[in-house]
This record gives sequence, C-alpha cells and structure tokens, in this order.
Amino acid sequence: MTGIDDLLVARLGGVVAELAGAGVMVAGAWALGRIAGWAGVARDDRVRAYLEAALERAVDRALGHVSAGGGSTGEGPAGGALAGEAVSMATAYLRETVPQALKTLSIAPDTLDRMVEARLAARAAGAKPQKPSVQP
Repeated sequence: MTGIDDLLVARLGGVVAELAGAGVMVAGAWALGRIAGWAGVARDDRVRAYLEAALERAVDRALGHVSAGGGSTGEGPAGGALAGEAVSMATAYLRETVPQALKTLSIAPDTLDRMVEARLAARAAGAKPQKPSVQP
C-alpha cells in the first residue's frame, strides 16, 4: 500500500465508524420509543379499565337515584326526562370521581354523555354488567 492508500483507508475508516455510531444511536432511539410506547399503551389500558368500572358505578348510582326518587312518572330510566336526569347524574359523578382519567383519555363532555346513554340503553334492554367467567 502506498501513502495515499493508507490515508484513504484511515479517512474511510473514520467515516464508517461515524456511520456505525449514528446507526447505533438511531437503533437505540427507536428501541426507547418502542418501550415508551408500550408503557404508554399499558398505562392507557389501566386508565380505560378504571374508567369502565367508574362508568358502571355511575350508571348504577344514577339508576338507583332515578328509580328511588322519580319512578312515579311511568317513564323508564332509558326514556324521557328520567333518562336526561340519569345521564346528567352519571356524568356529574364521573367528572367528580375520575377527572384525570377523562383528561388522560381526552374524553369530551358530549362523548361522555353518549357513553352514559349507551350504558343506560343497554341496561334498559336488559343487559346486566357481566364479569368475565372462567370456562372449565
């Protein structure tokens, strides 16, 4: 090898080393992003489960209050003025008890109303909240 060849190898070796270092940094950043994303998804799943449980409690409380105090109108909890009262009671309960979960999942007030209305409609149709059952 001549002096020029040695110089060329030395300079290319430095460039290759720089490119390899950059590649390792990119791979590390990608891996950290994946780990952070996975942790965020796991956290959101826990928050979502917490909100689901609170939603069931809110609907139970609202239906209990409406049936105890307003059952004389003849309207069921899924229709008319009682439904509006049950929705407002349930959403107020949720805003008081799980405000951080609502914020974390970015649930708007109208979305929360629709979630409560859907639960009330399911209850009026006879669906009870079900716990997972273990199959033998």
